[in-house]
Amino acid sequence: MANFDSSKMAAASPMLKEKQEINFEEEWVDMQPTVLKLLRQENVSRAEWQDLFWKVYNVCMWDEKCLPKVLGALQQEIKRFVQQVKEKVLHDQDENALLRAYIHEWSKYFTQSTYLPMPFGALEKLLASNKDSTNNQQKKTTKAEEDSEVRKNMLDFWNQYIFDTIKQPLQDRAMALLHKERNSETFDKQLISGVRESFVNLCSNPDDRLQIYRESFEAAYLETTEAFYKAQAPEYLEINGVQNYMKYADEKLKEEEERALRYLDTGKGSNSLQLLVQTCVNVLVKSFKDEILRECAPMIKSNETSKLNLMLRLMDRVSDGINPMLEDLEQHIREAGLADMVAAADVITTQRNYNIECFMWYMHASSS
Repeated sequence: MANFDSSKMAAASPMLKEKQEINFEEEWVDMQPTVLKLLRQENVSRAEWQDLFWKVYNVCMWDEKCLPKVLGALQQEIKRFVQQVKEKVLHDQDENALLRAYIHEWSKYFTQSTYLPMPFGALEKLLASNKDSTNNQQKKTTKAEEDSEVRKNMLDFWNQYIFDTIKQPLQDRAMALLHKERNSETFDKQLISGVRESFVNLCSNPDDRLQIYRESFEAAYLETTEAFYKAQAPEYLEINGVQNYMKYADEKLKEEEERALRYLDTGKGSNSLQLLVQTCVNVLVKSFKDEILRECAPMIKSNETSKLNLMLRLMDRVSDGINPMLEDLEQHIREAGLADMVAAADVITTQRNYNIECFMWYMHASSS
């Protein structure tokens, strides 16, 4: 085994480090083209990919003073690229061009936010290590700590230079398309889904991944849904009457649930579907509860079982919707003098499940 003079190595180390620090710009010139290819989603050869890993590792491990230089240079490239994308996205301003351009560019950028941080793993590990050392704290293996600093920078720059600038137009145009769909007009449904996906994936807040989505897309979706039916429902009721309105409300509730599954986030931690359903129930059923319930007694007398079942389904969605129907049923029993129901009428309680069973039993008995 060869013998090494440690004192000579120690003396040489500062010289080598100084040389490496002086030549950082030269090293970055070699790394920059591959970084740009990754940002632009251009083909990167295996040799270029591996060489980027190696150069980042060498620069970071040789002299820790280079860490902020590497990170700063990378941030500048990301920032410059995002600003260029912004110009492309904002170039066309007609009704759907902004949405299409935004979705196209965001989709590519988000994909690359997974790949670009990989070669900079050595940088991120050393930055995390230095941070822990400075804070004199033991490293925690939480989700927040495991996230990539480079990826967070990418998302933050997109937020700062693109999203914050066009957030409102994106919302407005996506909601306008939603209005078109509710009016049976055709359009590219991916335009709404694409905007939703960017809002969901955009947030870099480790404690609340859906913050931007909830505050922007979800809020706008719920607001426009409520506004649409506040305008449509009263008019439909006035023109078509209560019994036809019940069919309309039931159909719209099912339709909106299906639409929500397409356009709202239903993943872990999201309650968008529940909020949407409750919004629709409030505006379509709760707002017209009294008008609907006034039809109950006449329907019971006419033995209109299917319509009563529909009313029961709607009233089961609102607070204290079933009890008035049961009271009408009890009154009908007394007035009709149905002998086989007297005993049951005497023991009707306010327990919801039992009352519904009694009501359904009566409907079945009447229809047979």
